Amino acid sequence: MEYKHIYGPVPSRRLGVSLGIDPVPLKVCSFNCVYCEVAKTTQLTLERKEYIPAEEILSELSEYLKTYPGKIDYITFSGSGEPTLNSKIGYMIREIKKMTSIPVAVLTNSTLLHLPEVREELLPADLVKCTLDAADDKYLRRVNQPAKGVTAEKIISGIIDFRKAYKGTLLIEIMLVKGVNDTEENYRALSKVLPEIKADKVQINTVVRPPAFGFAKPLDDEELKFAQKIIGNGAEIIKPFNRETNAAYKPDLEKAIISSIRIRPQTLEDLAEGLGVHRDEVLKYIELLESEHKIVELGLKGQKFYKYIEK
Repeated sequence: MEYKHIYGPVPSRRLGVSLGIDPVPLKVCSFNCVYCEVAKTTQLTLERKEYIPAEEILSELSEYLKTYPGKIDYITFSGSGEPTLNSKIGYMIREIKKMTSIPVAVLTNSTLLHLPEVREELLPADLVKCTLDAADDKYLRRVNQPAKGVTAEKIISGIIDFRKAYKGTLLIEIMLVKGVNDTEENYRALSKVLPEIKADKVQINTVVRPPAFGFAKPLDDEELKFAQKIIGNGAEIIKPFNRETNAAYKPDLEKAIISSIRIRPQTLEDLAEGLGVHRDEVLKYIELLESEHKIVELGLKGQKFYKYIEK
């Protein structure tokens, strides 16, 4: 069976072995983040609807779970846009909980948590990771470029209200981009709201994969440690991916990607189609190879190509 909306399992720095669910088309989102590695947002929206039929997704997942023999740590709603834009996400979470004992995670940009119905729909999830890159509108606009009507106040109050009812694991991820939201002003503003949120973990991240916007650059180790000190609240810096400790790592897929781009530079779409895997799965390996300086990104006519660096 060919899977259109299920991908992986992929090696995740946060979730271990993660089986991904992509419940919205590329690239339907309420943010147009400068650091997004997927693509620039083509449909910037807050409209919730059943973008991809829930039954189609659940059918794929059911079939996959019948045939996959390995261990999965989480079934994760993520993918090519904001997953809570799919109006059936609550129904899908409940149905998955009936289908399997594997924990369900949702990676959300937090823009819709001010809506009571969205908060209610996410309550059955075992883990929810909320993005919070800025605590005021100035930095929110710089780093996330949100849809009209999204404000930092709405995002923060939505997360706080969700936490009050949510009994699962709540993570806050703060993505920092050099020259965009990496200021002491932003760090101190975040440090003030985090105690109200009462997350189980606060995680600081920076640009790792090649972003859709070429100017988005990572912070170095010292800059991340400075951010960690000011943000406080037990914030931890996300560690790099480790091949040896992640059971989802597929050496054959990494070798196939390298072999493919050794022949000629290719786009993410070229690689995904040629290797028969979801683009988000390819991205995990692009992230790893980029961090090790084994591949380089080339820009040509508005597209990003990846080229292997011969040693």
